[in-house]
Amino acid sequence: MTPIPWTYVRAELRREPLAFMGLSAGLFGAVSILATCWAVPRLPESVLTLLSLSLAVEGLPALVLVNTLLAVWFVAYFVGAVVVIRAIAAPRAENGLDLLLVKPVPPEVFVWSRILPAFGLCAAVGLGLSLTQVIGMWGLFDDQLSAAGALGAGLTTVAVAIAQLGALTALTARSTELAGALGLAIAVFMAVLTPTSVFIYRPDLFPVDGLGRALFVAPTSLILHSELIAWAWPIVMLVGVGVGALGLAWAARRVVVG
Repeated sequence: MTPIPWTYVRAELRREPLAFMGLSAGLFGAVSILATCWAVPRLPESVLTLLSLSLAVEGLPALVLVNTLLAVWFVAYFVGAVVVIRAIAAPRAENGLDLLLVKPVPPEVFVWSRILPAFGLCAAVGLGLSLTQVIGMWGLFDDQLSAAGALGAGLTTVAVAIAQLGALTALTARSTELAGALGLAIAVFMAVLTPTSVFIYRPDLFPVDGLGRALFVAPTSLILHSELIAWAWPIVMLVGVGVGALGLAWAARRVVVG
């Protein structure tokens, strides 16, 4: 077994300005979430009714949470996606990846050292924004939606984002064009939201008690099952990290062309 060159690993961890990226993304997400918590309750009643019917959620807290969950998910995923793209796809597009792979470290160590910071950054930003949405919604919680349920829903979206980053890493391991890698990043994010888009226009395709609505209509499904998510989110997080690790392992085997 090849020993892990920890000096190289630490050098890779210092390569990206992770603190600056995390603080910038966190500030953007926090402002968006707090603005949503302030603005949605002030919408006209007719607009709130339309949103409730479109998203199949009831109550003002649920409407606010749908929007804040999207902000948590979006920011946590894309701040990690930037690190993923800069790690492998960007150097390959600039014809510099082969030179990096000449370093006396196994390709697996190279990939893991460059991608794990993306997972950590996604988790840290997502945790901060999940707590921010609980603070912003503190006066809105009721018997149907608790703070624990909102926090669990936020952390569940972070788990999904980590799994998506693993998929993005695998898909871009041999990407030769930066534009293509960016397109894949958007496609991976939108793929999970596509059923929700279909649901808004064709709710009849997702029966109320059907498995399709419970699993694929996100993030509204998290709100409908918030009591379960309040304690089950660690399980979902383990699954998300596991899927992300599988994507990393796959990319490590594919990063070397030949």
